[in-house]
Amino acid sequence: MMPSMALTADIVEALPRATGVYFMRDDHGHIIYVGKAVDIRARVRAYLGGDQRPSVRHIRGHTVQVDFVLTSNEKEALLLENQLIKSHRPRYNIVLKDDKSYVSIKVTTNHDWPGIYVTRRVVKDGARYFGPYSSARAMRNTLSAIGRIFPVRRCKDTEFANRVRPCMFHQIGVCTAPCVKRVERAEYLQTVGDLLMFLEGRDKTLEKDLEERMREFSRTLEFERAARIRDQVLAIRTTLVPQTIVNYGGADMDVFGAYRHTRQAEVTVLRIAKGTVMDSASFSVATLDEKDFMTPCLLQFYLGRRDIPPLILTDTPPEDAANLAAILSDLRRGRVVIRGAARGRPRQWIQMAQETALNNFRGETSALDEIARAFKMPSIPYRMECYDISTLLGDQAVGSRSVFLAGAEEKSLYRHYRIKAVDQQDDFAMLSEVLTRRFRDDSDPWPDLVVIDGGKGQLGMCLKVFRELGIEKVPVVGMAKERGTRKDRFFLPGRKDAIMLPRGSQALRTLQRLRDEAHRFAVTYHRKLRSQARHSLLEDIPGIGPKKTALLLKAAPDIQSLTPETLSGIKGLTRGDVRKIMDHIKSLDKG
Repeated sequence: MMPSMALTADIVEALPRATGVYFMRDDHGHIIYVGKAVDIRARVRAYLGGDQRPSVRHIRGHTVQVDFVLTSNEKEALLLENQLIKSHRPRYNIVLKDDKSYVSIKVTTNHDWPGIYVTRRVVKDGARYFGPYSSARAMRNTLSAIGRIFPVRRCKDTEFANRVRPCMFHQIGVCTAPCVKRVERAEYLQTVGDLLMFLEGRDKTLEKDLEERMREFSRTLEFERAARIRDQVLAIRTTLVPQTIVNYGGADMDVFGAYRHTRQAEVTVLRIAKGTVMDSASFSVATLDEKDFMTPCLLQFYLGRRDIPPLILTDTPPEDAANLAAILSDLRRGRVVIRGAARGRPRQWIQMAQETALNNFRGETSALDEIARAFKMPSIPYRMECYDISTLLGDQAVGSRSVFLAGAEEKSLYRHYRIKAVDQQDDFAMLSEVLTRRFRDDSDPWPDLVVIDGGKGQLGMCLKVFRELGIEKVPVVGMAKERGTRKDRFFLPGRKDAIMLPRGSQALRTLQRLRDEAHRFAVTYHRKLRSQARHSLLEDIPGIGPKKTALLLKAAPDIQSLTPETLSGIKGLTRGDVRKIMDHIKSLDKG
């Protein structure tokens, strides 16, 4: 229940008309929301308006005091806003739910006999650090695989100095036991050097060096050492993913992809170096009703980090990209560019991040989530539209649009399209006309998913219309029944085989209802037009009005099936009426 006190016009009028950050407090003095504005008073006054979004209603109902800090420009306001959000974690702001620290690999190159470790602290102690990595478990699994190929010690320095016999790691073959001098120092340092070369991503160079050493040992008849190197090379190629790790702070770019639900988004960031994915991190974002959740997401992700890359790719462009890039450039002490990616490998990385975010989503599941997962969409299809064509040999052809919002029918948004430019039986041309008329007018919000009643041909026609109109970001799927069965198949752009959704699944039932609604709406309108056409033909006959026309249509499905015998049996028609009707039918046949 909301408190009796709430945001009032008096509180708003006391605020300055200047650029800065405002923070709203509840009756306990707690900060519940932090925002920025060019004009603080005008921005906060908007909370008193008719905006009925749940988050706005709750903020308005709980705010009893508004404080502010003025800044010299929007850039400073944006940075200060996110610093305050990160410090106070206000209830109604976007916050990263996963605020864990990341792990790194540490190689103690400052020691005479270097070791390798997993750590959460990066300090200037002369060691080499690689990372960071979001998953400690995955990193330790990788370290285990590395140890079998590069047997470098893992014991603490105190254990190394006091050990008198080899430890368990030597027994299982992942350490050469330098603590008890089971390996020459030169050979051990060469192993460490090989490890560092791999961690730096120079695996191809490493393979060449190892192969050269293998050939040299073969020439000197040291076959056992040559065999060990052969196994090393094979393990590097098959056990480890080449260039999976990058030197600390050396990422060339980060790629952000998001899967957005109603009040939550799952975000994945891929860390790229030298054209290779080095690491990834995923976290949840409480978006509430905010449209631009990526700006605070990026700021909160990078604030306090030392490894901001020079290039950031994102599938969801921040609204204030220029100021955000300027802030991150200041934090990095070097230029940072934020942009999307339309093609090539960068686009593939964004799609990879989106798919990872989708698979990581752990919110409440629904039919819309199932649809998004099945069709690999970046967000749930809140607004879905289905298009269908209804005609009989090209006569009175119509198109229809059904619309679902949040998985439910929204009949006020249904539309009919009477075909105007196609005068013969050509379903593809009719579909093209309908889609062109719908998407040429951008005053109507575009859907999150377009469903076409039809197979690959209809899907191809829709994509052709989208290309001609320059539409790139509207997902589309074709829906058609499999031949010989009643099972629905779904065709996606660029995919050869159809997708079959699980029988009885929420996703399948929802899409079937959407398609059936479009079909019903089209058929109903088509029948209405045909009926109006028949009425018009009969009412042209002198002496035949609406009542007699209704009797005639009830007796026969169409005007051509009316016969003298049928007409004679209709009560209410005179012999003169029968003669006039038959004469009219004959004139139509001659025409």
